[in-house]
Amino acid sequence: MKKLPLFLLVLMLVSLTASYGQASSVYVVEPVLVNQPAYSGMNFYVYRPYNLPEGWYVTFDGYPVARTSSGVWVYGSMSGNGLVRTAYVVGSVDPASFPLARYPVPAAVSSVNHVQVLSFAGVSRNELLQPVPPSMPSSAGMILPTYMPSWAVNPSFNAIGSWSRLVDRMGILDNPRVPIAWKGDRPQALFAWTGKSWYQMTSSSIDIPERPSEMLKNHLYSLTRMVHGNNMRWSDTDTPLLAHQAAVWGYLWMGRLSPLADN
Repeated sequence: MKKLPLFLLVLMLVSLTASYGQASSVYVVEPVLVNQPAYSGMNFYVYRPYNLPEGWYVTFDGYPVARTSSGVWVYGSMSGNGLVRTAYVVGSVDPASFPLARYPVPAAVSSVNHVQVLSFAGVSRNELLQPVPPSMPSSAGMILPTYMPSWAVNPSFNAIGSWSRLVDRMGILDNPRVPIAWKGDRPQALFAWTGKSWYQMTSSSIDIPERPSEMLKNHLYSLTRMVHGNNMRWSDTDTPLLAHQAAVWGYLWMGRLSPLADN
C-alpha cells in the first residue's frame, strides 16, 4: 500500500514535465541567453511574453527581436498592428536612436474594469521595414530633411544599393573609417568606399573563400593608401544616416567593425 502514493507521485511529475515542455514552446518566462552570430562572442538575454507572435522575443531594454533565416538577431518595428523584422542587427545600433518598436507594457487590471492585453498580428518572415528618413518639421509645417551628406547623392556610392547579388550587409570599418559591404560569412568579394569609388577586395585563393576579416587583412594596406590618396574623411555623424540607407536597401546593418575582428 505504501508504493501506491510513490507511483502516483511519479506519474504526476511526468505529467508536469510534459505540460511544462508544451508551455515552453508557447512562451518563455525566464530570460534565455542567446548568441549573436554576427559578432564573435556576443551574447544577450531575451524572454518571450505570451502574446508575442511565434519567433519573436523581447530584450531586457524592451525591444522586440527575431532571428533571420541566417540566424542573425535583428530588431523589430511596428507595421500596422504587427511586427516586422528590420535590417538593424542587435548590437550594431542604439535602438533608442532609430524608429524601432518597444514592446508595450501590459495594461493594468483594476478590481472593477478588466483590460485585455491585445496580441500582435502575424508577421511575414521575409518582410523588412523601410524606416522613415531622418527629418524635422519646418516652420510652415512641412517635413524637410535635416541633413544630406554628399555620399547620399553620389551615383557611384549609391550603386551599392543595386548589388544585392554580392551584398546583403553593410557596416563601418574602424580603421580606416570607411563604409564596407559584403554578403554572407564567406563572401565572394568585399567592397570598401574610398571616397571616389567602391574598392573590391577578393579572397587570396579562388577555391578557398575567406571571412571578411581575413579578406580585409590582405588588402588593408592598399585600401588605406587609396583612402588617404582620395582625402577620404568619414564623419561619424553620417553613420546613423548610412545605417538608415542600408535598411532602405534591405541590407543588414552590422555597425562598426574592426579589420582584426573575427566577423
